[in-house]
Amino acid sequence: MIDELGSAGDDLVTPEVSGQEKVQNTIWDELNIWGKSLADWQRYIISYSVRDGMLTEERIEEAYRLFLRDRGLDKGVEELPLIPNSVTGRATAEGTPLKLQALKSPQNVNAIPEVSQVTFGPQLTIIYGHNGAGKSGFARLLSSACFSRSSPQIIHNIYDEDAPDAPATAQFVVNRGNGPDEAVAFTDGDEHDELRRVSVFDSSVARIHLAKENELGFRPAGFDVFDEAFRAVGLVSEKLEAAINAKTRPNKFDQLFTDPGPVAEKVAALNAKSDVAELRALAAFGDAEKQRLDEVSRQEKELLTKSPVETLQALATAKTDIAALQTKASELLSVLGNDAREKERGLLDDHKAALLEAVKAGSETVSHPQLNQTGSAQWDDFVLASRKLGHAEGETYPAEGDPCLLCHRPLDGPSATLIRRMWSFLDHEARKTAIVVDEQLNHNVHQLKAVNCALLPSESRIRADLSRINPGLVRETDAVGATFDKRRNALVAALENGDVGALPTDDLVGPDEALRKALKEIEAQEAKLREGKFQELIAKLRAEHIELRQRQVLSKNIDDIIAFVEDLAWIEKAGSSRPSTRFVTDRQKKVFAKLIEGNFKNRLEEECAKLDCSLPFEFKARGSAGKTLRGLKAKGGHKPDDIFSEGEQRALSLADFLTEVNLNPTSAAIVLDDPVTSLDHQRKFTIAKRLVEEAAVRQVIVFTHDMVFLTLLSDHAEAAGLAVLGHWVECKDGVPGHVNIDETPANTKIYRKTTKAKEFLERAKKASGREKVDLVRSGAGALRRTIEEVVVFHLFKDTVRRWNEQIRLGTIAKISWSDDVADEIVALQDDTSRLIEGHSNSDEFAGGMPDVDGLEQLIARVDAVIDKAKIERK
Repeated sequence: MIDELGSAGDDLVTPEVSGQEKVQNTIWDELNIWGKSLADWQRYIISYSVRDGMLTEERIEEAYRLFLRDRGLDKGVEELPLIPNSVTGRATAEGTPLKLQALKSPQNVNAIPEVSQVTFGPQLTIIYGHNGAGKSGFARLLSSACFSRSSPQIIHNIYDEDAPDAPATAQFVVNRGNGPDEAVAFTDGDEHDELRRVSVFDSSVARIHLAKENELGFRPAGFDVFDEAFRAVGLVSEKLEAAINAKTRPNKFDQLFTDPGPVAEKVAALNAKSDVAELRALAAFGDAEKQRLDEVSRQEKELLTKSPVETLQALATAKTDIAALQTKASELLSVLGNDAREKERGLLDDHKAALLEAVKAGSETVSHPQLNQTGSAQWDDFVLASRKLGHAEGETYPAEGDPCLLCHRPLDGPSATLIRRMWSFLDHEARKTAIVVDEQLNHNVHQLKAVNCALLPSESRIRADLSRINPGLVRETDAVGATFDKRRNALVAALENGDVGALPTDDLVGPDEALRKALKEIEAQEAKLREGKFQELIAKLRAEHIELRQRQVLSKNIDDIIAFVEDLAWIEKAGSSRPSTRFVTDRQKKVFAKLIEGNFKNRLEEECAKLDCSLPFEFKARGSAGKTLRGLKAKGGHKPDDIFSEGEQRALSLADFLTEVNLNPTSAAIVLDDPVTSLDHQRKFTIAKRLVEEAAVRQVIVFTHDMVFLTLLSDHAEAAGLAVLGHWVECKDGVPGHVNIDETPANTKIYRKTTKAKEFLERAKKASGREKVDLVRSGAGALRRTIEEVVVFHLFKDTVRRWNEQIRLGTIAKISWSDDVADEIVALQDDTSRLIEGHSNSDEFAGGMPDVDGLEQLIARVDAVIDKAKIERK
């Protein structure tokens, strides 16, 4: 069972692994374990604290709805939000390797074309792009699909009016190291175990680690979840309190009644346990109650204006009327009751038997193997009609030679005899019996139809008198009359159809009980009057009058009163169901003690040292306003903004991120989106070095628009001997997301030779038309990059590098200057520039089209100048 604190008997358990070596759980493992023991509303809060960092108002409202359902404070019919199966969406620890191979086929991702794709190397991948180039679209996709503490919104192309209003989709290609690549189809909102093993760090994630609380300036990864959960539970509590206050109001319904009475007393005593069904029964006030109210009012007035003698006379008349009703009801019961039903059953049985005998007699008189209606009622009618017609033709008909009544052919002797035999059936005793029984049946039907079942005719005096004395008796008597009428109709239908099975089977009950009760009340009233208890009668009528009037008022206000009672019950239940934050603070305390006091602290200190952010902080836990704050405290109690620079704060956040990643055995790769924005050169240098070091352990994917950082990453990776894959994302012709695979402004190493230009040359030799021209120009562009590298790397011996402030003074001694080489480099720069599209050429070269031969000659010249520039001074 799960209690209010979200505890199901679980504890913080460190899993065992092979070799008896214990691996410390990460904060995400602990949150997943915890989530299994929580109520739905609690798990919802924790899940979205992990995913979003801070719950939106909409999320808080959904958590509140889940809370109401959990506590039985709603009607239980509203559709509830979905709750993630896993609190973090991250897979449990597993030993299988995982590599991201590619991201392709993006749909509805900003304005990025569906054909765009990005591939990822096994170690370090750098995706460079200017602002607006489409780089952020790919970063958002990764942040949405992988494990990220921010939830970026992916919007479809707002400039395309035909763009579908559908969620973003893409395909991720992964490799588990044990087979071919696998495609993972992703739709925005999905959570895939494989992709959630990739962690994402961006500026939004960085801010999560820096607490706003003024003493604890930093929280380790995931520990902000507890603070956000505490805040969210508080907001749920506020919503509950607001609902309680909205439903709390004084009981003013007793002001509806001016006289004391049982209804007024119940309404005045309304509380959370008031019987709603009883109140609704009291509020039932229809035509009958209205008539009774009018009659009680009339009787009350009459008693006040008439003498007891006059009242006794009216009661005596009512007794006579009731006696007449009893007599009439008894008569109807004798005609329609159970005895009458059995009488009709016997008549139907006799009728059926007589008909069968008549049919049998007819068949015996005359029969034919091909005629099966002989002796039937239709046959009987036919024979009777033929005899009447024959007698009308003549007293001797039928005689031999007379014409047939039907075909007019002369009758032979046997035919005439047959007709006479048929006519003799009409005088058969069985037929006469059947006719008698049929007449009896018809007589009974006639008598039943003549029965008047109205015990109290609408215009009768008895009805008028009894309606004044006892309208309830009139209603009951009318109901019995309707039952009598239904019984009569059923008997008539059974007799007319000759259907014994249609006879009613239920017992017919008269109004005897109601009449006896009414008679008893009248006699009691008579007795009171004869005993001189006139005032007691008036008081009784007055009390009934008040109760009926109060029931009438109650009927008009019953919905509001029921709502008031339901609100009282809801308030009482809600008051005992207020959410507690203890399940958050208790768990935070356990997790903090287990994780932070374990490997995390030492590992974080190591990461801070690597990132040059060994700041004056200490781990701190303290209680405040019912919650326990746990994190890193800046010594002196200062806010992080007051003592730490932006670079130090960013480095501290990154150190925490890397600490969590390295303690998590499921982490397969990390993605960093502009991790050095607004940082100085030294901080960029340090972070680049640390990320390259991490790339030796797991995949590192970096998105950046910073050319210096790009160069630093490339240089560190080159020095470490790591494989670097670089892509350049550009916006071409107004369309972002064009990816130049294996091409960045800083991958200078591949341009130190003419290899790239030669690749374009070979492709141009096989192409034609516009494609050939474009390939030649691309080759010329690559060649110009090579010429620039010749200057930096070969001519000046890498003394000064691009995007790097460091000057390698030790290489100056290697420079072997040659004016001829310098002049040739300048000439080559001019000649290659003329082949590049869009370059402004002099009139001498205007109109010339780039060709393969020209490019091939330029490549040969560059190869020659490289050989000369490589010479070092001895």
